[in-house]
Amino acid sequence: MAAAALLAAGTWLDRHHAAREQQARRDTALYLQGSVDLGSRLMPVWSGHIETSRLQMETAISSLSARFAGIVDRLDGAMKASDSAAGAEHDSGGMAAMFASSQQELQAVLASLRQATESNNAMRGDVQGLSRFIEELRQMATDVAKIAAQTNLLAINAAIEAAHAGEAGRSFSVLAQEVRKLSAESGETGRRMAEKVATVADAIAQARESAEASASREAASISGCETSINSVLDGFRGVTEALAESAGVLKRESLGIQAEVCEALVQLQFQDRVSQVMTHVRQNMEALPERLSLSTDTYEREGRLVPVDVAALLAELEATYAMAEERSTHGGGGSAGAPKNEEITFF
Repeated sequence: MAAAALLAAGTWLDRHHAAREQQARRDTALYLQGSVDLGSRLMPVWSGHIETSRLQMETAISSLSARFAGIVDRLDGAMKASDSAAGAEHDSGGMAAMFASSQQELQAVLASLRQATESNNAMRGDVQGLSRFIEELRQMATDVAKIAAQTNLLAINAAIEAAHAGEAGRSFSVLAQEVRKLSAESGETGRRMAEKVATVADAIAQARESAEASASREAASISGCETSINSVLDGFRGVTEALAESAGVLKRESLGIQAEVCEALVQLQFQDRVSQVMTHVRQNMEALPERLSLSTDTYEREGRLVPVDVAALLAELEATYAMAEERSTHGGGGSAGAPKNEEITFF
């Protein structure tokens, strides 16, 4: 009876051990299946997300770089236009050259007006010089009148003497009468000369007054024109200088912005480094499902568990490295930042 009990106990133990071993096999199979699912189902999803993110980042950065490059080109065009407007490009002239040319032309107009005024002043001087000749003509007319009066007086005296002489002085009386007649005509001629001289003198005086008034008006007009032109030129000069200063500020700011954008374009090259790292990790992740499948196949064929060769996967990953940051991270240096000579800001 004791033997029967021992046999029953042994049978129960065998069954219990077989059940436990069968349960262990089922648990192992489930574990292996989970590992296979990890490699065949989860890893591809992770890899797909990484690849999608990498492509989206590459597309966005490429578009952003193209936009920044366009901004640089537009800033360059704006600086060239500003230089041309401010007259910085001497070959094409510009506002400064136009101002200088306008100033020269206006100064030439003023010089012509001054020259015309000087000519009028010279003519006025000639007219004033005629006044001296008028005085001489007036004096000559007066002298003619005096000579006529003296001649008339002399003829009267001659007639008186001829009358005293009687018959002998008759012929001399006739001569004296003719002399008196000539004297009267000379006096009349002197009077007319005086009248003409007075008329000419009045005309010359009026011409002189008109010339002086015209000269005064011309001088005032030229002075007003010169003042207006200088005022316009001063205003134009102020606007030109302000525009030139504004163009200079715009150029300096544009150069600064252009430099910043160019620096941003350089910094945007981080996308290449990040893309390389993500590609290497994705490729290494894609190799894991095959290694897990090999472990499962080995267990099913030989009944033994073979762990995934993590060292081999790490070696394969390390063989793909092309940057110091990857090697630093792989060697246990933690998350490597940007290169020492670069500062990258992620938005």
